[in-house]
Amino acid sequence: MYMEKLGVELPLLLTQIVNFTIMLIVLTKFLYKPILKALKDRKRQIEAGLQMGEKAKQEEEKLDLKKQEVLREAREETKVVLENAKKDAMRLHEEIIEKGKREVAEMKRKLVQELEGRQREMEADIKNRTVEISAQMVKRLLGEVLTTADQHKLVEKQLEKIARTHEKKS
Repeated sequence: MYMEKLGVELPLLLTQIVNFTIMLIVLTKFLYKPILKALKDRKRQIEAGLQMGEKAKQEEEKLDLKKQEVLREAREETKVVLENAKKDAMRLHEEIIEKGKREVAEMKRKLVQELEGRQREMEADIKNRTVEISAQMVKRLLGEVLTTADQHKLVEKQLEKIARTHEKKS
């Protein structure tokens, strides 16, 4: 009765308490627990995503290190290939120069031989012509002064002298 003075009716209060309890049970069972479950699932998904992100970051770092290592090895291999190519080029260059020197020396040797042969031919030709001219001059000059036998002796003597002089020069 005291409560009735306050304006609270007991059956209405009990009905509201029962309604509130039913509502609390229904909300807890159908709304609060699923929301908590969804929040827990979401939290696990976020943690899993963070772990996967961390793993991905670690994998990326590993791949970056691997990439740097591969690039370093490629640079080293490139240096080795370039050095080998330079050595091969220098060797080839030297071989070409040596071959050119040998060819020039061979050409020079052949030219010298050819010139020496021509010189011998010219000397022989000059010798023959000189002898012929000398013989003709002697015949003309001596024909008037000496007898035929004296002319032959003198010509032979001069030819021997010319031949000896020529042999000394050769």
